[in-house]
Amino acid sequence: MEKNYRAELVGVLGDPVDGNPTGVMEEAGFEHAELNWRYITCQVSVEDLGQAMGALRALHMRGVNLTMPHKTAVLQYMDELSEAASIIGAVNTVAVRDGRLFGENTDGKGFVASLTEAGIALAGKSITVLGAGGAARGG
Repeated sequence: MEKNYRAELVGVLGDPVDGNPTGVMEEAGFEHAELNWRYITCQVSVEDLGQAMGALRALHMRGVNLTMPHKTAVLQYMDELSEAASIIGAVNTVAVRDGRLFGENTDGKGFVASLTEAGIALAGKSITVLGAGGAARGG
């Protein structure tokens, strides 16, 4: 098999994003799994979001995570949305599939999973989520 020196690229887009530690955890996971992947942290302003979405395609990136303020603004650039992203009206993960941008929202799923793992039964209960951030939309 021919040696491949091109790493698969993923990352996070946000503004501000300098304090986001996700890249450290992702890179450690890639190394542990012996994957030739790189996780890049990119500061992208609201006015540059459309260009950044185009760059995902141009750079053949696998996808990105989104943090504030992009979770709702990115909707206009998606070719397709998951059911969760469509219902919530926000995207926190973009996958590039055959050159198309697929928007997903994992915030609600993660919130429910954390409660379930803590032994909190949710069936038949109403839940109030306090907060104004993008993750609050997913709860």
